Amino acid sequence: MKRIILILAAVFATLSLAAQIPPVPEAKIVAVYCRHCGLINLEKGETHRSDCPYVNGGDESSSGSSSYGSGRLSYGERHEAAWEARKAAKEARKAEREARKAARNAEKYARAKKVKLKDYQPMAGKTVVAPKGATDNTQVIAKYDRQGVPTYGLKDKSGKWVKKPQYQAITIVGPAAAAYKKKGKAGLLDPNTGEPLLAGDYDQYQAFYYPDNARNTMVALGRHGADGNTEWHLMKADENGDYVDALVCSSAEFFEDGTGRKIAYRRADTQKVGLADEKGGEILPPVFDGLKYLDYSVDGASYYQARMVQADGKSALGVIDDSGRMVIPCTYDKVDAKTWGKYGIKVEKDGKEGVYDINGNQLFPASFEKMELDHFWDGIRHRAYFRGFVTQPDGTRRSALFDTRGNQLTDFGEESAVDYFQIKDRAAELEEYRIY
Repeated sequence: MKRIILILAAVFATLSLAAQIPPVPEAKIVAVYCRHCGLINLEKGETHRSDCPYVNGGDESSSGSSSYGSGRLSYGERHEAAWEARKAAKEARKAEREARKAARNAEKYARAKKVKLKDYQPMAGKTVVAPKGATDNTQVIAKYDRQGVPTYGLKDKSGKWVKKPQYQAITIVGPAAAAYKKKGKAGLLDPNTGEPLLAGDYDQYQAFYYPDNARNTMVALGRHGADGNTEWHLMKADENGDYVDALVCSSAEFFEDGTGRKIAYRRADTQKVGLADEKGGEILPPVFDGLKYLDYSVDGASYYQARMVQADGKSALGVIDDSGRMVIPCTYDKVDAKTWGKYGIKVEKDGKEGVYDINGNQLFPASFEKMELDHFWDGIRHRAYFRGFVTQPDGTRRSALFDTRGNQLTDFGEESAVDYFQIKDRAAELEEYRIY
């Protein structure tokens, strides 16, 4: 009897608890996916676009089957589209945050900053050896004041001051000569005695230096003219090591290419450009109208683009190496010595392209509409070849394949029909392709 009473009590308790649980509402569709309109959020009041083909044709879910290619997307496709939409929105929000952060940083660094002494640490107040050259007896010393601004002087190897720090800049250019700048004026002095060699009536200087030991290298002293241009005097050491005025130039550029230090200069009288080594030895005579280092070196040689004005007033370009050898004559409208590395230099004349090798041999005359370097994998290594394009009199464009020595490998055929499969069986004859 007690067991029956307990069972009835449990049943009544369960019914009472069930009465307190609210009924589960029916499933509500909050969004649909239209293949034409994308995801439509019904809770936000979104509807089909006016140009949707399903607006007048009824719900897209009622048209066609659920297979791919019908008017209805599968669940996987709808899920993928919704995922991409959320991903795009997330990336947009991230981009907006990054933009706001960048704007705040720009505003932060644009504000004037009060410079404190600690910002110059650890150099403020120190005296150190400066990497501006040395002789057997002296070296350049930099002394930094409390604001971190250096002045330069000279000390001998015993630690005694030859010239106390008083120069804005100083560079030792020879065993018995140093270029200096003091109170806005430049000149030459003897680094061993501190005595002036050339009055400081110039405005600036350019020079090479060696931290370990001085060499008699060129130095250029510049003076500003009334027209605003700078007149450069190239100074060269004679047999006694004394610096003499070698040449007056309208411009001088001291730089280092892949084989050493060079000076490109433009003569003031002829306005022609030449190239000299660091000691003033002539590499290229001043006969060019323009000379530009191509920042390009292969097999121990550096290359320069040379420009010469022709009789008709037009400029023609060529290529010269650092030994002074004319690799490509100055007859072309364009030269490209960097794109293909050791495989050649592309030239262009009157809209036609050709190729020279780096030794100056003409591989292809400038008769092709386009020249390309390509390569393929033969199973062991990459092989290089050229592709040349021409247009026939009937207007059809054709191409042929060549090896890197200029030998033709295939006949000219339709552009889309000629490919490396036609020469793959000759791969062993082709040069290995490497990136330089």
